[in-house]
Amino acid sequence: MKELIKRRLVFVEAEQTMTDVVATMRDQNISSILVLNHDRHVVGIVTERDIVQKFTLLEKQEKLHASVAAFMTRPVAFARLSHLEEDVREMFFQKHLRHFPVNDGSVHEKDILGMLTVTDMTRAYLKSGQNLKKDLVKESLVIVSRDIGTRKRYQTLFEALNFTVITGGDIDLLVRQALNGVYPIVFDVDNLTLDEAKKDLARLKTHRGVFIVLSSQPQLVEPLKKLLNNDLHCVAQKPLDISYILLLLSRLNQAASQAS
Repeated sequence: MKELIKRRLVFVEAEQTMTDVVATMRDQNISSILVLNHDRHVVGIVTERDIVQKFTLLEKQEKLHASVAAFMTRPVAFARLSHLEEDVREMFFQKHLRHFPVNDGSVHEKDILGMLTVTDMTRAYLKSGQNLKKDLVKESLVIVSRDIGTRKRYQTLFEALNFTVITGGDIDLLVRQALNGVYPIVFDVDNLTLDEAKKDLARLKTHRGVFIVLSSQPQLVEPLKKLLNNDLHCVAQKPLDISYILLLLSRLNQAASQAS
């Protein structure tokens, strides 16, 4: 994993504006940027997710002039070089992070060793000798969503990755198919209220297979996590890229194989 760390880092200062950040990320073709205070210590991180989620809350003029400090995520979670794999594993699966700045104790600018991302790991995984079809495509995948358009988008995506996708019929039918076949489930709960989501998920708590719940509604994520008590069940907040979902499926499928 150490060989995947990108040594080229880009920093901004907390007093700079988001206009500077967006322009820098665009010009440098990067998905995250580290934020420094006046002592050159890293005090925050801005990612594409921060921009997508938080920009929608402000008027256009406010977006252009807002300071980095208003948008950045803090405190920054670091992966220690000496404990890289276990730190990244915890940050990814427990904290649901996708960017992993690496250090060896100090948070001073000169002591930040690099950046590792989910995209980096997924790209390396796909280029490696491992066969994605053998590792991930062992059985059908059930896509559950009350929105037909959402189902079709997921179907197109996963069929391109050689999954056999089950997404036809109503919610009840899809849930029954998933439970009966112990198929992996990707359940998009957008367009549902919390009560509706809880009702649908209650039936799937007994699912013995891989179960990934997706939502772009931050207020749903933590309550939904409390409903799930199986290590093969996960709640993830959108926007997500396919690399994140693939890694979740890979990890959960491995856990399921070890448990069987």
